[in-house]
Amino acid sequence: MLLEPCKTFRDPVHGDIQLPHGVLTELIDHPDFQRLRRIRQLGVCYCTFHGAEHSRFQHTLGACWLAFQVVRNWTWQQQVELTPQEVQSTLCAVLLHDVGHGPFSHALEHVFTGVDHESIGWEFIRTRFRAVLERHGVEPESVISILRGDNPRRLLHELISGQLDVDRMDYLQRDSLFTGTRYGMFDVQRILSSLTAVYDLERGCEVLAVDAKAIEAVEAFLFSRYFMHWQVYFHRAVRSAEFLLQSILRRARSLYPRLKVPDGLRFLFEGGALTPNFLNGFIESDDTDVVAAIKLWMHGPEPVLADLCHRFLSRRLPKVIEGGQPELQQAVKELVARRFPEVDYYFGVDHPSDLALEDAKTPIRVLSGRGRQWRHLAEVTRTRALRSLSERVSQDLIFFPPECRDEVERLV
Repeated sequence: MLLEPCKTFRDPVHGDIQLPHGVLTELIDHPDFQRLRRIRQLGVCYCTFHGAEHSRFQHTLGACWLAFQVVRNWTWQQQVELTPQEVQSTLCAVLLHDVGHGPFSHALEHVFTGVDHESIGWEFIRTRFRAVLERHGVEPESVISILRGDNPRRLLHELISGQLDVDRMDYLQRDSLFTGTRYGMFDVQRILSSLTAVYDLERGCEVLAVDAKAIEAVEAFLFSRYFMHWQVYFHRAVRSAEFLLQSILRRARSLYPRLKVPDGLRFLFEGGALTPNFLNGFIESDDTDVVAAIKLWMHGPEPVLADLCHRFLSRRLPKVIEGGQPELQQAVKELVARRFPEVDYYFGVDHPSDLALEDAKTPIRVLSGRGRQWRHLAEVTRTRALRSLSERVSQDLIFFPPECRDEVERLV
């Protein structure tokens, strides 16, 4: 597979992405994979960063390209022994890791129970993509086991989902480019060429490690992740837009079946997740279905839902203040309730939280000395500030309508 002719994709982040013809290109051409072109990578982030219109399609191709470079290096340099089947399954897993995402997926997952993008994605691999995989000798369950983390080759799972994975390495750079920020810049090629395998006695298997020569590149990656979370993913206006969209969906769910719902979203309101009806509707839905529903409801007879939809489409987002004190939160809620009786759709509290270096759970292993011995990154770093990334950072945000701004400011 690593020596087969490649198809080239021009990419704004990585330049030319070259993936071998065969199972990967056939999966990319599959209609259910092409749907990812219509799913924004960052959901409602475009409400704040107007360039954030890039798609999950772009991201999955980028992540697959990074993984392809790693397994190619391992094979050519004879660092890690991988069978052709393991190489194929790994690259298919990277390519398909986001197929379970729905329109504005994180908002949907918070409002509709059972909408878990990982479980949905695994089900699509078993069903919708099975024919393509099996035609090329790839077992769908082997792809799923790598994604789920119960494959005997733990190394392959950590390459896709770990502290130092190709998923994060692509989306940090991609999101940084399209949001117009510069926090996601780091030496990705240095990291890719330094990734290797070590044997973990505690786990009893091979796991992912990095050569000591790439420590500074890894540190830059971790700081990039930290800054991107607090400057982009946890940006106040982004969280505010997410809250407003969730309020719309919660209100619509409470009104169903009296509410008119477009056919493209009816699956969310009828039956449970992972049923055939749900999955068929899910795989045909994208961001445009949610926007079309919001435009429909904005002119509907239900005043609260219509108002919320109008606020979202005209970008009249809730205002935000910091406040972790229960007394302040309750006081703001009571103030909002005087003007908006359906207060739970207009007032909210958010608790964004991040742990940039989860060294105890999934350590970043650095080769030390000769042989294949390793130590935790936190033990070998010369950067004192890095240790602070292992401390959880959180924030308490209070959302309220712009009409209440003066009163809330006087209250604060």
